[in-house]
Amino acid sequence: MTVVYVIVAVLLSTAAALTMVRLVRGPSALDRATALDTLIAVMICGIGAEAVAHGRTTTLPILLVLAIIGFTGSVAISRFAPSLYNRTAESAKRKGGQR
Repeated sequence: MTVVYVIVAVLLSTAAALTMVRLVRGPSALDRATALDTLIAVMICGIGAEAVAHGRTTTLPILLVLAIIGFTGSVAISRFAPSLYNRTAESAKRKGGQR
């Protein structure tokens, strides 16, 4: 069973690292927001895997709070995404017009 835990840890670490790259390098605010939402999902998976590995049920409230934060963030992003996209598009047009 230890091999399974190691494989899960490596996969989740790789997913978190790639998500951090997208968070830093994301060309737009929407890419960064999506990366942050993905990072929360990876954190939930990591905490859940740790709870299974050690047989703990005390981490359930933490998982619930992270799920609520992730859901609320996704709803907020979808609510304000058109304005973020419009600002990014206008900024790109201005930069293109100044050349």
